[in-house]
Amino acid sequence: MVIMSIFNQKGGVAKTTTTTNLACALAEKGKRVLIVDFDPQANSTNALGIDDENLNSSVYDLLQEFNSMRNKKEFSGKNVKEYIQKTSFTVDVLPSDINLAEAEQTLSSAVSREMLLNKVLSAIKDEYDFILIDCPPSLGLLSINALAASDFIIIPVYPSYFSVKGLKQLLHTYTVIKDNLRPELEIMGVLVTKFDQRISKHKEIKDDLESVSIFAGKVFKTVIRVNSELEYAQDKQQPITTYNRNCNGYEDYNNLADEVLNYVK
Repeated sequence: MVIMSIFNQKGGVAKTTTTTNLACALAEKGKRVLIVDFDPQANSTNALGIDDENLNSSVYDLLQEFNSMRNKKEFSGKNVKEYIQKTSFTVDVLPSDINLAEAEQTLSSAVSREMLLNKVLSAIKDEYDFILIDCPPSLGLLSINALAASDFIIIPVYPSYFSVKGLKQLLHTYTVIKDNLRPELEIMGVLVTKFDQRISKHKEIKDDLESVSIFAGKVFKTVIRVNSELEYAQDKQQPITTYNRNCNGYEDYNNLADEVLNYVK
């Protein structure tokens, strides 16, 4: 099982778009895929047709259950499966809702609070080939849990000065997690999103990213081009794989899935 966090503390860089469409592209290639929506905004949950306002339980409730049972042997993958929802898009979802925003406070006193998600997902390690975690746009307890549970990080970046500047703080967080909680954690790659080849600045920023030593060889060859079909698909609560297979968005995420598979094999 490979666990990947789609992570950037800056909003508006296509984290949810990447999580849902990459997950569905991997599923199309025969992989068993779970999305963990770890953002209280529940965008990944909604993007795949699940109404976060009518959930009986969410990933927040699962964390609470695990925290209350962690010293008891009866917590297992069966407990986790009760919270997972099937979709009509060949991927499963561990959904989120607004209650997850309370986790920063309610779980702050938990023993090894940074490793809660890691322990939960280890209970289903044989059920999936890939688990993709849609992270919140922050550097708090939720993001730390996501990174501490992951093997790899994919960093979506919008090609702008301020978006790239924010990577310095992200890299600091990555280093702290790797040094103290998850030595195996690697940056799989930086993914340039909302890329417009007609804008010379976009090309310059992509080149600049490739010249940063820590990102050497870590910038995906695939870029996610500006494509309104991706937004329309999200509005219709569908991945691009079912909404429109004849557009740049489908081609780009299909190519990204191939890059990911080549990286982990």
